[in-house]
Amino acid sequence: MTDREQAAEHLRVIRSLMQRATVYRAISWPTALFGGSLALALAVLLFFRERAAISGGGLEVDRMSEAAWVVCWLVALAVTGSFNAVLIARKAQREEGRFFSPGLKMALRALIPPMVAGAVVGIPMAILSTAAEAAAVWVVFYGLALLATAGFAPKSIPRLGWVCLVFGLAAFLYAHGGFDLPGLGPPARTESPMLEANLIMGSAFGVFHLVYALLVAARKTND
Repeated sequence: MTDREQAAEHLRVIRSLMQRATVYRAISWPTALFGGSLALALAVLLFFRERAAISGGGLEVDRMSEAAWVVCWLVALAVTGSFNAVLIARKAQREEGRFFSPGLKMALRALIPPMVAGAVVGIPMAILSTAAEAAAVWVVFYGLALLATAGFAPKSIPRLGWVCLVFGLAAFLYAHGGFDLPGLGPPARTESPMLEANLIMGSAFGVFHLVYALLVAARKTND
């Protein structure tokens, strides 16, 4: 390959990466807004349902099982994934391209391994250990999945990945009692690990994604 051909190849790769970053930014913030709103609403609903089951207050509400809690969040993930797939399909239709474009295949190759690993570790943990620890594990592996896209996604996505990773690790230590430092005593805990789990899920998949969506949308408007 001559120097001119090599320079042209480098320009092609740079252009391709820039185009992919623009595409991911355009698609990611509506998905983050939709998924964040759904996650926050579900977390609030499940949190107050658990509170009602614990306190009673004249309401006969059964405590939610860990298996049912997992199903609720898997359904939320499926709904958000379907919403994202619709956005990708519409974009492909407008540009007369393929749904499974090279960019989407690259994204799936980066995202699927950490997400599958998080499911394999987190789902049994929710049922056999506590929902709070499982929620923290999901956030950790989700952060790793976002970081895996750093080579072709806009910088905002890996940054969100770092936030989720650090938050997830801290949440896991908290849920596992890892902040019982000498002289400070054990951390203040809620009445139920299920309450903590919903706080973790609502914060990471709800609040963080809504903030991300608003920041990216504002940047797109300014551009």
